[in-house]
Amino acid sequence: MKRYLKSRGAIIGGVAGLMVLIAVLSLLFAPGRVSFMQNGLNTIARPAQAGIRGLVSTLERMYDHMHNYDTLEERYQTLLDRLAEYERLVREAEEIREENTRLRELLEFDSRDQNLRYIDAHVLTWDASNWTSAFTIDRGENAGIAVGDPVITERGELVGMVREVGNSWAAVQTILDPSVRIGGQMGSGVSAVAEGNFALMQEGFLRLSYLQSGEMPLLNDTITTSGLGGVIPKGLVIGRVTHVALEDTGASYFAVIEPTVDLFRLVQVFVVQNLGGEE
Repeated sequence: MKRYLKSRGAIIGGVAGLMVLIAVLSLLFAPGRVSFMQNGLNTIARPAQAGIRGLVSTLERMYDHMHNYDTLEERYQTLLDRLAEYERLVREAEEIREENTRLRELLEFDSRDQNLRYIDAHVLTWDASNWTSAFTIDRGENAGIAVGDPVITERGELVGMVREVGNSWAAVQTILDPSVRIGGQMGSGVSAVAEGNFALMQEGFLRLSYLQSGEMPLLNDTITTSGLGGVIPKGLVIGRVTHVALEDTGASYFAVIEPTVDLFRLVQVFVVQNLGGEE
């Protein structure tokens, strides 16, 4: 009896399973329906498709961002170039303004002596040696400059002397150079010798030598050129007295002079030529 029921149940289960399979196949292959495999593939591919669409969208946004960044960078560089050009124009305008100021001051100084001719020049380089105080200017023989010509500022301050000349350049020894000796004059009218000194040159000063006890200058006394010899015009400002001391020999005194012009900040100078001959 049990064997009968088992065989009977197996037949009924098999028939039921066959009916379910037929029903499923009918649904799968019914018109307008997607196959089971297609449905499975679509189910698997749907997340990948969504990820690809998201990646494409991200790449498009990145491209737009990079394109906008490149455009902004180009505009930024253009603005930097314009700013640099405006700064250059401002510097040139300032240089022209300063040069015009110097020329106006030179005209006022020039009115004192019509026998003097001034050749304007600009400082190119300074001598790198520690043993001399000299610089090079951008004018030379072609402009009429000669060795020994004095060099001044627009305010009549003595800067130095021309020591060497080329066609389009000249080397100038400043009043601080140990080889320079100039006839000087104190406010009282007493003459002395202004000369460079190696030790003082390192500190930006020069000496006023051969002073007698009764001819000592006062502190802050202005020392000018005496004009003796006719090479350097009279009345050019050399500097001011900062110190007076006794020479080592004890026979005379000397004074320390500080130039009234900051030599190392010179931009433009004027070479002086005396057209009237010796005074």
